[in-house]
Amino acid sequence: MIKINSKKIVLFISLFFLVFLIFLFYETTNMSKSILPGYPGDAFFPRLILIFSIFWTSILLIQNLIKNFSLLKSSEDKETDIEIYFKDIVFLFFISIIYILFLDFIGFEILTFSFLFVLLVNRLDLNLGKSIFYSSLISFISMIIFWFVFIIFLKIPFALKFLPFLLY
Repeated sequence: MIKINSKKIVLFISLFFLVFLIFLFYETTNMSKSILPGYPGDAFFPRLILIFSIFWTSILLIQNLIKNFSLLKSSEDKETDIEIYFKDIVFLFFISIIYILFLDFIGFEILTFSFLFVLLVNRLDLNLGKSIFYSSLISFISMIIFWFVFIIFLKIPFALKFLPFLLY
């Protein structure tokens, strides 16, 4: 666990995102121009989103640089420490990489169920038996919902192992 001052982490993240958003705005200059005169080109909507994001990120940065300036007044102390559990972050990153790499070999249904189950079983604040039961139930229902959305409705060609008979 790493403890970081909340003001410092918000300053770092907002500055990082501001620089990143400005870089993305610069990258929109390489997008193609409009074919028809008077109509916006391919960069119009990305630039609108980036301008909106830059505006709110700038407000967040200014709010944390100027101590007395705050859009939202809160009674909580803003000088608290944030605890970052790096082991959980590394575990989530590792499990996500495994999901991406083995999706074609194991199949969408099995791997999605396993991925959700592994993430949920540690998070539920129950005894082990109830945690396994509720995690498997939630994972199975979520996997079925994801299967309907991505495979049936959106027709995304994932590798399937035991549910492909419903496609035909």
